[in-house]
Amino acid sequence: MPVLYDRLDAVVFAFRNSDYWDILWRAATVLVVYNIGLIVHRLFLSPLAKFPGPKLLAATPWYETLVDIWNHDFPERLRKIHEQYGPIVRVSPWELHINDAGFIDTVFATAAKHRTDIIAPQGLGMDVDSVGSTAQHDVHQMRRKPLDKFLSRQNVVRIQSMIHDEIRVLDRKVAVAKGSGSALRLDHAFMAFTGDIVGQLACGESPRLLDGPGFTPEWYNMIRGAARMIPLLRHFPVVGRLSQYAPVGIIRAIIPKSTGFRILKLLGDERISRIHVEVQREKQTHTEEGSSMFHHLLRSDIPETEKHPIRLSAEATSFLGAGTFPTATTLTLITYYILAQPCIETRLRKELAAVTSEFDYQVPSWTEIEQVEYVGACIKEGLRIMRLFRRKSRISIDRELQFNEWTIPKNARHWALHSKTHANSMSPYSMHMDPSVFPEPSKFKPERWLSENLHPAMDRNLNPFLKGSRNCIGMHVAWAQMYLILATLFRPNKSYRLSLGDSDESDIVPIIDEEFGAAKHGARGLRTMVI
Repeated sequence: MPVLYDRLDAVVFAFRNSDYWDILWRAATVLVVYNIGLIVHRLFLSPLAKFPGPKLLAATPWYETLVDIWNHDFPERLRKIHEQYGPIVRVSPWELHINDAGFIDTVFATAAKHRTDIIAPQGLGMDVDSVGSTAQHDVHQMRRKPLDKFLSRQNVVRIQSMIHDEIRVLDRKVAVAKGSGSALRLDHAFMAFTGDIVGQLACGESPRLLDGPGFTPEWYNMIRGAARMIPLLRHFPVVGRLSQYAPVGIIRAIIPKSTGFRILKLLGDERISRIHVEVQREKQTHTEEGSSMFHHLLRSDIPETEKHPIRLSAEATSFLGAGTFPTATTLTLITYYILAQPCIETRLRKELAAVTSEFDYQVPSWTEIEQVEYVGACIKEGLRIMRLFRRKSRISIDRELQFNEWTIPKNARHWALHSKTHANSMSPYSMHMDPSVFPEPSKFKPERWLSENLHPAMDRNLNPFLKGSRNCIGMHVAWAQMYLILATLFRPNKSYRLSLGDSDESDIVPIIDEEFGAAKHGARGLRTMVI
């Protein structure tokens, strides 16, 4: 120990007597040399060095970072990169992007085909503990298994009376607004509706957002504020972590839009703690007290470590966020285009007549409404045109992948200078807007999905929920909500009709990449009149 102390004293003495500028110069030199070596490795020695693409993107992720934060148009730039370099390009030091819908079942494979990891998203309010953010394939499958049955189509059909209850609330509040002369924000209504459903489904308790004045616009503003932070948090996850632990007032003053993530986390923490107490009480009374997703999860046989409140809080935060914004945004888009094109509304009302004739006495079931082909066509077209900008990636950990003449290495790690797993990504956006499959891709044309016009490439290219072992776990809940809401608002035998207020297409159409597509900043939303 004396020798160690002597050496430490020598270091301290040398530091105190050295030229501080010399120390800074040496540190800067080391940093520059390291980064030059890193760039050389990425451009010439990496397993991905042979793939085409701009050298700037291969050398550094900073270009995409700056575009994401200031311009929000990297997906469009990526489209132009593919036009120049071909169907497979290197879009970052550790990522390949493939623009060929025929390859989707290979990248987004089922577990039976080959295992897939992901590069876990950081800082989005959920870190790596939720199912959707779990990097390792085997851990993901273990966490997902007890939820798959609960969120299966069969179970959603069984519990859809919960959705029917919220449908009645929505229908009643819209009817009350008839003749008021005030604009009704249906985008607020859809966000409140999905929030109530997700709260009831996940935690057994509806937050009753639909019942609030104006459909509780605070909830809408919170979710939108959180979504607007995603481009920043995607590249600087430390901001998200700070927002989870710092006092809300301080965070709101520094970064106003980040407060939404903190509130989402608090909502998750509160409900998870309550459900934990209920499940523990069940063990003593031998009587089940709740039937929510988290009650189901806590009763499952997954390891006890997976039932820790911190992990389940991340799951709740993820479910509350991902289960509200995408579905509500899609409904907003579909409803706008139906109201903006009277011929679509007329046909929809006509085809809904039979299945909704007894609505005043009984809300039709999801499966009944599914039989109306035109409703499904409107939903599919809305999902297509919603523009899921953000590309999704997978890591093949078992085998190499072959794309045309290119052999994509499996799970390559750049241990020499950067321990980053390489991933293969694809974009729903590019598949959904492919003019060779969807002529006039920017136009809302439900008739393209009718059986007489349908061809296999259309269903192949439509991937709003992705495919494989990591597809969207809540997609059946989303489908059910969209079918039931559209049937309710556009049934012919109701006491009111909707018409567009002062909203136009620019207030609705997604143009900003916030993980999911979002309309321009300052958009007025979907303002409708009830007549």
